[in-house]
Amino acid sequence: CRMLKTLIVCLAGCGTPTSTSDELGKISAGYLRTCHELQELRRAFCPEWPAPPLLQCVNDIERELPARYRGEFRQGVGVLAQRFASELPSAVAARFAAEVRAAGGEAGPACAVMAADIDHRRLQLRSQLRSFSKAK
Repeated sequence: CRMLKTLIVCLAGCGTPTSTSDELGKISAGYLRTCHELQELRRAFCPEWPAPPLLQCVNDIERELPARYRGEFRQGVGVLAQRFASELPSAVAARFAAEVRAAGGEAGPACAVMAADIDHRRLQLRSQLRSFSKAK
């Protein structure tokens, strides 16, 4: 269950990954977190902004993971979802407030900047997951 532990623990800021499962767990958890961030941004502040369905994100990760890690990932998804549900609303709200201030009080540009940044991180993490999984 090393990857499962990594999925959960690394979100709290673990050190440098020391194994394949550490690396895959950290990248997978980060990718899933960005999907949840986009969902929270859409739910709370930017209803017109597109966000990938969470099931699509889970499936994206599973497709990229080597088969031996998929079961552990599935076990960790529910735990991560609970964690994101408690952590992300306040984090997204704080960041959105800062983006609105930076955009001169305008919500539209704040939505665009924040969604683009989160989506960019999501795509970077997916690329890392894809290349790391193929190398192992």
